[in-house]
Amino acid sequence: MGPVEATAHTQDHHAPLPTSGAALNGVAFSATLHCLTGCAIGEVTGMIIGTALGFSNLGTILLAVGLAFLFGYSLTSLPLLRAGLALSVVIPIALATDTFSIAVMEIVDNAIMVAVPGAMEAGAGDILFWGALSVALVIAGVVAFPVNRWLITKNRGHAVLHETGIHGGPPIRLVAFVAAAAAVFGTAVLVGEAVGGGNDGGHGGSEMAAPSGHSGEERSTAEGEHKTSGQEPDPVRGLAVAENGLKLELAQRELPRGRRAELSFTVVDSSGEPVRDFEVEHDRRMHLIVARRDLTGFQHLHPTLGGDGRWRTEVKIGDAGSYRVFADFKRGGENQTLAADVAVDGPLDARPMAPVRTAADAGNGYRVKLTGEESQAGEEAEVGFTVTRNGREIAVDDYLGAKGHLVALREGDLAYLHVHPAESGHGGANAGSEPIRFATEFPSDGRYGLFLQFKHEGKVHTAAFTREVAR
Repeated sequence: MGPVEATAHTQDHHAPLPTSGAALNGVAFSATLHCLTGCAIGEVTGMIIGTALGFSNLGTILLAVGLAFLFGYSLTSLPLLRAGLALSVVIPIALATDTFSIAVMEIVDNAIMVAVPGAMEAGAGDILFWGALSVALVIAGVVAFPVNRWLITKNRGHAVLHETGIHGGPPIRLVAFVAAAAAVFGTAVLVGEAVGGGNDGGHGGSEMAAPSGHSGEERSTAEGEHKTSGQEPDPVRGLAVAENGLKLELAQRELPRGRRAELSFTVVDSSGEPVRDFEVEHDRRMHLIVARRDLTGFQHLHPTLGGDGRWRTEVKIGDAGSYRVFADFKRGGENQTLAADVAVDGPLDARPMAPVRTAADAGNGYRVKLTGEESQAGEEAEVGFTVTRNGREIAVDDYLGAKGHLVALREGDLAYLHVHPAESGHGGANAGSEPIRFATEFPSDGRYGLFLQFKHEGKVHTAAFTREVAR
Protein backbone atom coordinates (compact mmCIF):
# COMPACT_ATOMS: atom_id res chain seq x y z
CA MET A 1 0.00 0.00 0.00
CA GLY A 2 1.52 3.38 -1.04
CA PRO A 3 1.44 6.64 0.90
CA VAL A 4 -1.58 8.03 -0.89
CA GLU A 5 -3.48 4.80 -0.46
CA ALA A 6 -2.56 4.73 3.22
CA THR A 7 -3.95 8.20 3.66
CA ALA A 8 -7.12 7.33 1.82
CA HIS A 9 -7.50 4.18 3.87
CA THR A 10 -7.38 6.07 7.14
CA GLN A 11 -9.98 8.53 5.93
CA ASP A 12 -12.57 5.74 5.98
CA HIS A 13 -12.12 5.21 9.72
CA HIS A 14 -12.36 8.65 11.35
CA ALA A 15 -15.34 10.56 12.59
CA PRO A 16 -16.28 13.75 10.73
CA LEU A 17 -15.17 17.01 12.32
CA PRO A 18 -17.83 19.00 14.21
CA THR A 19 -18.67 22.39 12.74
CA SER A 20 -20.07 24.20 15.77
CA GLY A 21 -20.77 24.14 19.49
CA ALA A 22 -18.91 22.48 22.32
CA ALA A 23 -17.67 19.65 20.11
CA LEU A 24 -15.89 22.12 17.82
CA ASN A 25 -14.44 23.92 20.82
CA GLY A 26 -13.11 20.63 22.14
CA VAL A 27 -11.35 19.82 18.88
CA ALA A 28 -9.92 23.35 18.65
CA PHE A 29 -8.74 23.13 22.27
CA SER A 30 -7.03 19.82 21.56
CA ALA A 31 -5.39 21.23 18.43
CA THR A 32 -4.17 24.30 20.31
CA LEU A 33 -2.60 22.25 23.12
CA HIS A 34 -0.96 19.97 20.55
CA CYS A 35 0.58 22.96 18.79
CA LEU A 36 1.45 24.67 22.08
CA THR A 37 3.47 21.64 23.17
CA GLY A 38 5.79 21.83 20.19
CA CYS A 39 6.06 25.61 20.46
CA ALA A 40 6.89 25.44 24.16
CA ILE A 41 9.62 22.84 23.68
CA GLY A 42 11.22 24.83 20.88
CA GLU A 43 10.78 28.20 22.56
CA VAL A 44 12.27 27.09 25.88
CA THR A 45 15.17 25.37 24.14
CA GLY A 46 15.88 28.39 21.97
CA MET A 47 15.68 30.86 24.85
CA ILE A 48 18.03 28.78 27.00
CA ILE A 49 20.58 28.32 24.22
CA GLY A 50 20.39 31.96 23.15
CA THR A 51 20.88 33.38 26.64
CA ALA A 52 23.59 30.83 27.49
CA LEU A 53 25.60 31.73 24.39
CA GLY A 54 25.10 35.45 24.91
CA PHE A 55 23.06 36.00 21.73
CA SER A 56 21.42 39.35 21.15
CA ASN A 57 17.67 39.60 21.76
CA LEU A 58 17.05 39.32 18.02
CA GLY A 59 19.34 36.31 17.69
CA THR A 60 17.70 34.54 20.61
CA ILE A 61 14.22 35.22 19.25
CA LEU A 62 15.12 33.93 15.77
CA LEU A 63 16.61 30.76 17.25
CA ALA A 64 13.57 30.18 19.49
CA VAL A 65 11.13 30.73 16.61
CA GLY A 66 13.04 28.35 14.36
CA LEU A 67 13.09 25.61 17.00
CA ALA A 68 9.41 26.17 17.79
CA PHE A 69 8.50 25.46 14.17
CA LEU A 70 10.86 22.48 14.10
CA PHE A 71 9.41 20.83 17.20
CA GLY A 72 5.85 21.75 16.24
CA TYR A 73 6.17 20.12 12.84
CA SER A 74 7.94 17.13 14.42
CA LEU A 75 5.11 16.38 16.85
CA THR A 76 2.70 16.26 13.92
CA SER A 77 4.99 14.35 11.57
CA LEU A 78 6.31 11.54 13.76
CA PRO A 79 2.97 9.70 14.26
CA LEU A 80 2.32 9.94 10.52
CA LEU A 81 5.74 8.53 9.69
CA ARG A 82 5.29 5.73 12.21
CA ALA A 83 1.98 4.87 10.52
CA GLY A 84 3.84 4.28 7.28
CA LEU A 85 3.19 7.48 5.37
CA ALA A 86 6.00 8.64 3.14
CA LEU A 87 7.92 11.80 4.02
CA SER A 88 6.75 13.42 0.80
CA VAL A 89 3.16 12.99 2.02
CA VAL A 90 3.85 13.96 5.64
CA ILE A 91 5.59 17.29 4.96
CA PRO A 92 2.62 18.97 3.21
CA ILE A 93 0.28 17.71 5.95
CA ALA A 94 2.49 19.09 8.73
CA LEU A 95 2.89 22.44 6.98
CA ALA A 96 -0.84 22.79 6.40
CA THR A 97 -1.69 21.69 9.94
CA ASP A 98 0.68 23.78 12.04
CA THR A 99 2.18 26.74 10.16
CA PHE A 100 -0.47 29.38 10.79
CA SER A 101 -1.09 28.35 14.39
CA ILE A 102 2.62 28.28 15.27
CA ALA A 103 3.16 31.65 13.60
CA VAL A 104 0.42 33.24 15.71
CA MET A 105 1.80 31.72 18.91
CA GLU A 106 5.35 32.83 18.16
CA ILE A 107 4.36 36.41 17.39
CA VAL A 108 2.39 36.70 20.63
CA ASP A 109 4.89 34.82 22.76
CA ASN A 110 7.97 36.77 21.69
CA ALA A 111 6.16 40.10 21.80
CA ILE A 112 5.35 39.45 25.46
CA MET A 113 8.92 38.40 26.25
CA VAL A 114 10.22 41.63 24.76
CA ALA A 115 7.55 43.69 26.54
CA VAL A 116 8.24 42.30 30.03
CA PRO A 117 11.03 44.48 31.50
CA GLY A 118 14.22 42.46 31.99
CA ALA A 119 12.82 39.16 30.70
CA MET A 120 15.10 38.94 27.68
CA GLU A 121 18.12 40.02 29.72
CA ALA A 122 17.46 37.41 32.43
CA GLY A 123 19.26 34.10 32.21
CA ALA A 124 17.82 30.61 32.52
CA GLY A 125 18.76 30.62 36.19
CA ASP A 126 16.51 33.60 36.88
CA ILE A 127 12.93 33.06 37.99
CA LEU A 128 11.80 36.10 35.99
CA PHE A 129 12.87 34.34 32.80
CA TRP A 130 10.69 31.31 33.54
CA GLY A 131 7.79 33.35 34.86
CA ALA A 132 7.66 35.61 31.82
CA LEU A 133 8.07 32.70 29.41
CA SER A 134 5.32 30.71 31.14
CA VAL A 135 2.85 33.58 30.92
CA ALA A 136 3.88 34.33 27.33
CA LEU A 137 3.28 30.77 26.16
CA VAL A 138 -0.08 30.48 27.90
CA ILE A 139 -1.31 33.79 26.45
CA ALA A 140 -0.05 32.69 23.04
CA GLY A 141 -2.13 29.55 23.36
CA VAL A 142 -5.21 31.54 24.36
CA VAL A 143 -4.82 33.79 21.32
CA ALA A 144 -4.25 30.79 19.03
CA PHE A 145 -7.41 28.98 20.18
CA PRO A 146 -9.94 31.06 18.16
CA VAL A 147 -7.53 30.97 15.22
CA ASN A 148 -7.46 27.16 15.29
CA ARG A 149 -11.22 27.02 15.72
CA TRP A 150 -11.74 29.20 12.65
CA LEU A 151 -9.26 27.16 10.60
CA ILE A 152 -11.08 23.93 11.44
CA THR A 153 -14.41 25.36 10.24
CA LYS A 154 -12.68 26.12 6.92
CA ASN A 155 -11.25 22.58 6.67
CA ARG A 156 -7.77 23.96 7.22
CA GLY A 157 -5.24 23.74 10.02
CA HIS A 158 -5.88 20.76 12.29
CA ALA A 159 -8.65 19.60 9.96
CA VAL A 160 -5.97 18.52 7.47
CA LEU A 161 -4.39 16.25 10.08
CA HIS A 162 -7.80 14.96 11.12
CA GLU A 163 -8.42 13.77 7.57
CA THR A 164 -5.59 11.25 7.97
CA GLY A 165 -7.21 9.67 11.01
CA ILE A 166 -3.77 9.52 12.63
CA HIS A 167 -3.20 11.40 15.86
CA GLY A 168 -0.30 11.47 18.28
CA GLY A 169 1.55 13.65 20.71
CA PRO A 170 1.42 13.92 24.49
CA PRO A 171 -1.82 13.33 26.42
CA ILE A 172 -4.09 16.36 26.15
CA ARG A 173 -5.07 16.31 29.83
CA LEU A 174 -1.42 16.34 30.87
CA VAL A 175 -0.66 19.28 28.59
CA ALA A 176 -3.70 21.17 29.88
CA PHE A 177 -2.60 20.60 33.48
CA VAL A 178 0.94 21.81 32.74
CA ALA A 179 -0.42 24.89 30.94
CA ALA A 180 -2.65 25.75 33.90
CA ALA A 181 0.24 25.33 36.32
CA ALA A 182 2.44 27.49 34.10
CA ALA A 183 -0.21 30.22 34.08
CA VAL A 184 -0.40 30.26 37.87
CA PHE A 185 3.37 30.15 38.29
CA GLY A 186 4.07 32.83 35.71
CA THR A 187 1.40 35.16 37.03
CA ALA A 188 2.74 34.83 40.57
CA VAL A 189 6.29 35.62 39.40
CA LEU A 190 5.29 38.70 37.41
CA VAL A 191 3.05 40.02 40.19
CA GLY A 192 5.89 39.49 42.65
CA GLU A 193 8.30 41.36 40.39
CA ALA A 194 5.84 44.22 39.97
CA VAL A 195 5.21 44.54 43.70
CA GLY A 196 8.68 43.82 45.04
CA GLY A 197 10.93 44.98 42.22
CA GLY A 198 9.26 48.17 41.09
CA ASN A 199 10.27 51.77 41.36
CA ASP A 200 11.22 53.18 44.72
CA GLY A 201 9.06 55.77 46.29
CA GLY A 202 6.69 55.98 43.33
CA HIS A 203 9.02 58.21 41.40
CA GLY A 204 8.50 56.76 37.97
CA GLY A 205 11.25 55.31 35.83
CA SER A 206 14.61 56.93 36.50
CA GLU A 207 17.21 54.36 37.41
CA MET A 208 18.98 56.92 39.53
CA ALA A 209 18.84 56.67 43.30
CA ALA A 210 19.37 59.43 45.81
CA PRO A 211 22.91 60.65 46.50
CA SER A 212 22.67 59.30 50.02
CA GLY A 213 22.47 55.78 48.63
CA HIS A 214 18.80 55.29 49.41
CA SER A 215 15.56 56.08 47.67
CA GLY A 216 11.92 56.51 48.59
CA GLU A 217 11.14 55.59 52.19
CA GLU A 218 14.62 54.11 52.75
CA ARG A 219 16.17 57.46 51.90
CA SER A 220 14.01 59.39 54.35
CA THR A 221 14.76 56.93 57.15
CA ALA A 222 18.47 57.00 56.47
CA GLU A 223 18.56 60.79 56.49
CA GLY A 224 16.78 60.83 59.83
CA GLU A 225 19.32 58.40 61.29
CA HIS A 226 22.20 60.55 60.07
CA LYS A 227 20.71 63.65 61.66
CA THR A 228 20.15 62.03 65.05
CA SER A 229 23.45 60.13 65.20
CA GLY A 230 25.64 62.89 63.80
CA GLN A 231 27.08 60.60 61.12
CA GLU A 232 27.94 61.91 57.68
CA PRO A 233 25.64 60.99 54.78
CA ASP A 234 26.59 58.02 52.66
CA PRO A 235 29.11 58.90 49.93
CA VAL A 236 28.06 59.42 46.34
CA ARG A 237 28.39 56.46 44.02
CA GLY A 238 30.51 55.60 41.03
CA LEU A 239 33.87 56.37 42.65
CA ALA A 240 35.01 52.76 43.11
CA VAL A 241 35.31 49.59 41.05
CA ALA A 242 34.38 47.46 44.09
CA GLU A 243 31.93 48.10 46.90
CA ASN A 244 29.62 46.18 49.25
CA GLY A 245 31.18 42.84 48.33
CA LEU A 246 30.71 43.34 44.57
CA LYS A 247 33.29 44.17 41.91
CA LEU A 248 33.01 45.40 38.33
CA GLU A 249 35.29 43.50 35.93
CA LEU A 250 35.57 44.99 32.45
CA ALA A 251 36.59 42.57 29.70
CA GLN A 252 38.04 45.43 27.66
CA ARG A 253 40.38 48.11 28.95
CA GLU A 254 40.80 49.69 25.52
CA LEU A 255 38.26 50.39 22.80
CA PRO A 256 38.78 51.40 19.17
CA ARG A 257 37.98 54.93 18.07
CA GLY A 258 35.26 55.64 15.54
CA ARG A 259 33.88 52.14 15.01
CA ARG A 260 31.52 49.77 16.76
CA ALA A 261 32.98 47.33 19.25
CA GLU A 262 31.76 45.09 22.03
CA LEU A 263 31.89 46.37 25.57
CA SER A 264 31.38 43.53 28.03
CA PHE A 265 31.72 43.19 31.77
CA THR A 266 30.87 41.03 34.75
CA VAL A 267 29.78 41.94 38.25
CA VAL A 268 31.32 39.38 40.61
CA ASP A 269 30.79 38.67 44.30
CA SER A 270 33.43 38.28 47.01
CA SER A 271 34.21 34.73 45.85
CA GLY A 272 34.76 35.85 42.27
CA GLU A 273 31.57 34.27 40.95
CA PRO A 274 29.42 36.18 38.43
CA VAL A 275 26.30 37.77 39.91
CA ARG A 276 23.07 37.12 37.99
CA ASP A 277 20.25 37.92 40.41
CA PHE A 278 19.78 41.57 39.46
CA GLU A 279 16.38 43.14 39.97
CA VAL A 280 14.41 45.06 37.40
CA GLU A 281 14.82 48.74 38.17
CA HIS A 282 13.03 51.21 35.94
CA ASP A 283 12.42 48.79 33.09
CA ARG A 284 15.97 47.36 32.98
CA ARG A 285 18.23 45.09 35.01
CA MET A 286 21.35 47.01 34.12
CA HIS A 287 22.01 50.60 33.08
CA LEU A 288 25.42 51.40 31.63
CA ILE A 289 26.60 55.01 31.49
CA VAL A 290 29.71 56.01 29.53
CA ALA A 291 31.28 59.49 29.66
CA ARG A 292 34.70 60.94 28.95
CA ARG A 293 36.64 62.48 31.83
CA ASP A 294 35.89 65.97 30.52
CA LEU A 295 32.15 65.13 30.62
CA THR A 296 31.78 64.80 26.85
CA GLY A 297 30.74 61.72 24.85
CA PHE A 298 27.86 60.78 27.17
CA GLN A 299 26.07 57.51 26.32
CA HIS A 300 23.36 55.54 28.15
CA LEU A 301 23.35 51.86 27.13
CA HIS A 302 21.31 48.81 28.10
CA PRO A 303 23.47 45.67 27.85
CA THR A 304 22.24 42.08 27.61
CA LEU A 305 23.06 39.43 30.21
CA GLY A 306 24.39 36.14 28.86
CA GLY A 307 24.18 32.74 30.47
CA ASP A 308 27.83 33.04 31.48
CA GLY A 309 26.99 35.98 33.73
CA ARG A 310 28.59 38.53 31.41
CA TRP A 311 26.82 41.67 30.22
CA ARG A 312 27.39 42.69 26.60
CA THR A 313 26.57 45.67 24.45
CA GLU A 314 27.90 47.43 21.38
CA VAL A 315 29.39 50.89 21.70
CA LYS A 316 30.84 53.40 19.27
CA ILE A 317 33.08 56.14 20.64
CA GLY A 318 34.14 58.90 18.30
CA ASP A 319 36.82 60.72 20.31
CA ALA A 320 40.00 59.52 21.99
CA GLY A 321 40.53 59.80 25.72
CA SER A 322 39.82 58.18 29.07
CA TYR A 323 36.20 57.20 29.60
CA ARG A 324 34.40 56.31 32.81
CA VAL A 325 32.04 53.32 32.60
CA PHE A 326 29.29 53.19 35.25
CA ALA A 327 27.34 49.98 35.92
CA ASP A 328 24.13 51.00 37.69
CA PHE A 329 21.89 48.24 39.05
CA LYS A 330 19.69 47.06 41.88
CA ARG A 331 20.27 43.90 43.90
CA GLY A 332 18.80 42.77 47.17
CA GLY A 333 16.64 45.88 47.26
CA GLU A 334 19.67 48.21 47.17
CA ASN A 335 20.78 50.44 44.31
CA GLN A 336 24.49 50.24 43.55
CA THR A 337 26.85 51.88 41.07
CA LEU A 338 30.31 50.54 40.27
CA ALA A 339 32.68 52.21 37.83
CA ALA A 340 35.93 51.64 35.94
CA ASP A 341 37.89 53.33 33.17
CA VAL A 342 38.47 52.39 29.54
CA ALA A 343 40.87 54.07 27.14
CA VAL A 344 40.21 55.04 23.53
CA ASP A 345 43.45 55.53 21.62
CA GLY A 346 44.16 58.48 19.39
CA PRO A 347 45.03 62.17 19.58
CA LEU A 348 43.31 63.70 22.59
CA ASP A 349 41.21 66.79 22.03
CA ALA A 350 40.29 67.77 25.58
CA ARG A 351 37.52 70.32 25.88
CA PRO A 352 36.70 72.73 28.68
CA MET A 353 33.42 72.19 30.45
CA ALA A 354 30.56 74.00 28.78
CA PRO A 355 29.55 77.31 30.37
CA VAL A 356 26.47 77.51 32.56
CA ARG A 357 23.44 78.11 30.35
CA THR A 358 19.69 77.71 30.76
CA ALA A 359 19.07 76.26 27.29
CA ALA A 360 20.65 73.49 25.21
CA ASP A 361 20.13 71.96 21.80
CA ALA A 362 19.21 68.27 21.53
CA GLY A 363 19.43 68.04 17.73
CA ASN A 364 16.75 67.75 15.03
CA GLY A 365 15.10 71.01 16.06
CA TYR A 366 14.73 70.06 19.73
CA ARG A 367 15.70 72.62 22.35
CA VAL A 368 15.53 72.17 26.11
CA LYS A 369 15.21 74.94 28.68
CA LEU A 370 16.45 74.42 32.24
CA THR A 371 14.48 76.00 35.07
CA GLY A 372 14.57 75.78 38.84
CA GLU A 373 15.92 77.42 41.93
CA GLU A 374 19.61 77.87 42.64
CA SER A 375 21.29 74.70 43.90
CA GLN A 376 22.99 74.71 47.29
CA ALA A 377 25.38 71.96 48.38
CA GLY A 378 23.71 69.47 50.70
CA GLU A 379 20.20 70.86 50.17
CA GLU A 380 17.48 69.25 48.11
CA ALA A 381 16.26 71.36 45.23
CA GLU A 382 14.16 70.88 42.14
CA VAL A 383 15.18 71.39 38.53
CA GLY A 384 12.79 71.39 35.60
CA PHE A 385 13.14 71.00 31.85
CA THR A 386 10.83 72.22 29.10
CA VAL A 387 11.22 70.68 25.64
CA THR A 388 10.39 72.51 22.42
CA ARG A 389 10.69 71.51 18.79
CA ASN A 390 11.05 74.19 16.18
CA GLY A 391 9.93 76.71 18.77
CA ARG A 392 6.78 74.88 19.90
CA GLU A 393 6.48 73.16 23.26
CA ILE A 394 5.88 69.41 23.01
CA ALA A 395 4.65 66.62 25.28
CA VAL A 396 7.34 63.96 25.47
CA ASP A 397 6.75 60.20 25.52
CA ASP A 398 7.45 57.90 28.45
CA TYR A 399 11.07 56.80 28.71
CA LEU A 400 12.14 54.18 31.27
CA GLY A 401 8.85 54.63 33.08
CA ALA A 402 8.94 58.42 33.40
CA LYS A 403 8.85 61.51 31.20
CA GLY A 404 12.58 61.95 31.32
CA HIS A 405 15.81 60.56 32.67
CA LEU A 406 18.56 62.63 34.27
CA VAL A 407 22.17 61.76 35.08
CA ALA A 408 24.39 64.14 37.08
CA LEU A 409 28.19 63.77 37.11
CA ARG A 410 30.49 65.90 39.25
CA GLU A 411 33.36 67.69 37.54
CA GLY A 412 36.75 66.20 38.39
CA ASP A 413 36.11 62.84 40.02
CA LEU A 414 32.93 62.12 38.01
CA ALA A 415 30.96 61.22 41.13
CA TYR A 416 27.68 59.74 39.98
CA LEU A 417 24.46 61.19 41.37
CA HIS A 418 21.10 59.47 41.27
CA VAL A 419 18.29 61.86 40.50
CA HIS A 420 14.58 61.22 41.10
CA PRO A 421 11.81 62.38 38.77
CA ALA A 422 9.53 64.64 40.83
CA GLU A 423 5.86 63.84 41.23
CA SER A 424 3.40 65.77 39.07
CA GLY A 425 0.37 67.40 40.57
CA HIS A 426 -1.84 65.92 37.87
CA GLY A 427 -1.71 62.20 38.30
CA GLY A 428 1.62 60.55 37.72
CA ALA A 429 5.18 61.68 37.37
CA ASN A 430 5.51 64.60 35.01
CA ALA A 431 2.14 64.05 33.36
CA GLY A 432 1.08 65.68 30.11
CA SER A 433 3.12 68.53 28.68
CA GLU A 434 4.24 69.89 32.04
CA PRO A 435 7.96 70.54 32.59
CA ILE A 436 10.01 67.43 33.30
CA ARG A 437 10.96 67.91 36.95
CA PHE A 438 13.58 66.24 39.12
CA ALA A 439 14.44 66.38 42.80
CA THR A 440 18.20 66.68 43.28
CA GLU A 441 20.65 67.00 46.13
CA PHE A 442 24.21 67.90 45.21
CA PRO A 443 26.68 66.72 47.87
CA SER A 444 29.25 69.48 47.37
CA ASP A 445 29.75 72.82 45.70
CA GLY A 446 31.26 73.05 42.24
CA ARG A 447 30.13 72.23 38.72
CA TYR A 448 28.12 69.24 37.59
CA GLY A 449 27.26 67.92 34.17
CA LEU A 450 23.53 67.26 33.76
CA PHE A 451 22.43 64.92 30.98
CA LEU A 452 18.71 64.91 30.30
CA GLN A 453 17.26 62.19 28.10
CA PHE A 454 13.73 62.35 26.73
CA LYS A 455 11.78 60.42 24.13
CA HIS A 456 9.65 61.84 21.35
CA GLU A 457 8.16 60.11 18.32
CA GLY A 458 9.94 56.89 19.23
CA LYS A 459 13.46 58.33 19.45
CA VAL A 460 15.57 59.21 22.49
CA HIS A 461 17.31 62.60 22.56
CA THR A 462 19.94 63.97 24.94
CA ALA A 463 20.52 67.53 26.14
CA ALA A 464 23.62 68.41 28.19
CA PHE A 465 23.88 71.22 30.75
CA THR A 466 26.42 72.56 33.22
CA ARG A 467 25.05 73.26 36.69
CA GLU A 468 26.85 75.47 39.20
CA VAL A 469 26.25 74.47 42.82
CA ALA A 470 26.88 77.06 45.51
CA ARG A 471 28.54 76.34 48.83
